[in-house]
Amino acid sequence: MSHAQTGVKALSTLRPLQSMAASLCLSALLLGCAEPPLDCDINPNIVDLTTDTSPIHDPAMIKAKDVYYLYSSSNFGTFYSSKDMRKWQLEGAVFDEIPPWLVEKIPVADHIGAPDITYYNGRYLLFYQSHNPNTCDAATGLTINKTLNPADPDYEWVDQGLILRSEPFYKGVEIYCGNEKATFNAIDAHFFQDSDGKSWMVFGSTIGGIKIVALDPQTLQLADEHEFITLAQRWLLQDDPIIEAPYIVQRHGYYYLFMSFNHCCLEEKTKYQVRVGRAEKVTGPYYDKSGWPLYLGGGSLVIDRVTDKDGDFIGTGHNNVFAENGQDWLVHHAKKPTEDYKAYLNIRKLDWDEDSWPTVCTKN
Repeated sequence: MSHAQTGVKALSTLRPLQSMAASLCLSALLLGCAEPPLDCDINPNIVDLTTDTSPIHDPAMIKAKDVYYLYSSSNFGTFYSSKDMRKWQLEGAVFDEIPPWLVEKIPVADHIGAPDITYYNGRYLLFYQSHNPNTCDAATGLTINKTLNPADPDYEWVDQGLILRSEPFYKGVEIYCGNEKATFNAIDAHFFQDSDGKSWMVFGSTIGGIKIVALDPQTLQLADEHEFITLAQRWLLQDDPIIEAPYIVQRHGYYYLFMSFNHCCLEEKTKYQVRVGRAEKVTGPYYDKSGWPLYLGGGSLVIDRVTDKDGDFIGTGHNNVFAENGQDWLVHHAKKPTEDYKAYLNIRKLDWDEDSWPTVCTKN
């Protein structure tokens, strides 16, 4: 059954209110199917912003032994440590230089972006990307380490090189890319292992949308038999069609796909925000709260801006989800207009409502 057929079948079984919402969304598809801003008090940011919490972009957090480590987009992949998730200190960078293989593929590559950190089979995996600015000429790489503690004698990042490459299909048209199998942008990779132990990489951005592909569990290269499955995408002709930064968690019998909508970096005009959908299978199809499919532009709002004791923040997005002792935390960056839109680390409680949807709204 095709995605379109699956979506029609699912929509036909929705409850009346969901059907009405889906119909309204269908009529507004070409306009982007927007939702109003969050109308609730949100859980506070627990981070001490007087410590080393800026500039942090696209944060990815993990705990190793009794230390929290956080990785950020930057020239060479900066990382930070904390004992309590509140006070952070800069530790250094993953790389001393842009990896030679990456320079060979993309000579203008000048950053290590969108890090994704996980522990897998006795080692730490850090997926990363770089690209030609304002294009989908991009590459995703992988580096591994036995430990995350820089003081440990076993500390050494061993780069594994290229995992996925997207190249322009036509010379001079650098916003339409992929490979011989699919259209995609090889950025924002996230490693995920499903309930059956199968390894996946979910990745992508505006051109080609968000995709998932199977990985070989040993080499972590693309599996011999693989296909690129579209999980989410947006209408490219709307005013701000950006979709990026996918992240999957499994909770309450569902797979939840978090993603960021809209342009991250337009200063006062940015409407960067985190949205979510869920599915019964990791490969989808994913639907939002209204029952609208993510592959047709759906996505329910999680957070769009922050107003708290630290002042107004906008540009909230590029999240991951960290879990500890039964509590989920939404880890994301947010930008402070009063400091020339400098990006700060935000960590706030992520709870689940009565319908098992993630929420950052304060419990009453």
